[in-house]
Amino acid sequence: MLEILFLLLPIAAGYGWYMGRRSVRQNQSSQRKKLSRDYFTGLNFLLSNESDKAVDLFITMLDVDDETIDTHLSLGSLFRKRGEVDRAIRVHQNLIARPHLALEQRDLAMMELGKDYLAAGFYDRAEEIFIKLVNQEEHSDEAETELIAIYQITKEWQKAINIIKKLTRKRQQALKAICAHFYCELADETDELNDKKQCLDSALKQDAKSGRALLMLAEFYQISGQFNLCKITLEKLLLADADLFADALNIAKTVYIESQDIDGYVELLRQAASEGAGASITISLAQTMIEKGLTEDAEALVIEGLYRHPTMKSFQHLMNMHLKQAEEGKAKESLMMLEKLVEQQIKYRPGYRCSECGFPSHRLYWHCPSCKNWGSIKRVRGLDGE
Repeated sequence: MLEILFLLLPIAAGYGWYMGRRSVRQNQSSQRKKLSRDYFTGLNFLLSNESDKAVDLFITMLDVDDETIDTHLSLGSLFRKRGEVDRAIRVHQNLIARPHLALEQRDLAMMELGKDYLAAGFYDRAEEIFIKLVNQEEHSDEAETELIAIYQITKEWQKAINIIKKLTRKRQQALKAICAHFYCELADETDELNDKKQCLDSALKQDAKSGRALLMLAEFYQISGQFNLCKITLEKLLLADADLFADALNIAKTVYIESQDIDGYVELLRQAASEGAGASITISLAQTMIEKGLTEDAEALVIEGLYRHPTMKSFQHLMNMHLKQAEEGKAKESLMMLEKLVEQQIKYRPGYRCSECGFPSHRLYWHCPSCKNWGSIKRVRGLDGE
């Protein structure tokens, strides 16, 4: 009897191994059939324009593990770039909700979720996530950058400045010009003269050649009656940013006339013209010369400027000068009509343009509405500009 049992043992073991293999194959086959069925169900949802259901199904099918975490993150990022922020949020929230996700992977998912909230306009939620990630060494730089972006959107300039102050010295150097704009924004928001002056001084500490800060400081000195300081600041502005000097012409004229220093004003304009500050400077200089009775010299100045840098502005001013001297008749009427046509051309052409993205504007923006760069909008140069 024992001999028979010993003979049957290998058969029983073999049968058990066979049945086990068969069970595994059946389970694998069943799983493949389920995945296949879910896959085709997802395709049907897509073809039926029920993309939300399809996304949910595909996310469920794709188990979260070390091998698929990057796939989930890429899928969420793709949805965000396509503008489907709600789906991106669902993908990243689904990741974070997994209890066995590694801490490093959770931080990656949190970073992506913060970007989703930022894209969706949920700035408070995005800010909360990025503040937590600032303390994570691997994500601190990116979190700080995102926080600065949020504070620019929400116009919380002091918070943005505080973030910049915490950056490494190298990154602070790279953001000095932008930080100067933040201080100028604070100066714009306050009506207290002392606070305004402190903000502008802080801006110039960040960027000594900030044209915006120098322009605002010159206006501050003009309003407060500190004409000598205003003149010094105007000279600094001319050396720092000649392109911006045309926007300071009204300030300069007011200060020099009220201080009865016409010769100083003429000298400043000549210096600005030599620095290539634009046609507006030449026209202002010509007008001042006419007021002093130097009409022929003024006309020669404008003609010389047209030869060197032809612009519609200078051409219109020259026609105005000729109209005042012309006798009544058809020639004067024709010249008057031509002058009006040129005036309309100047009126409808944008006077400013972004040097980064080409955004055109009829006024000076410090922050480009299109590409969001600071200080990139300048006066148009050439025939239609300066």
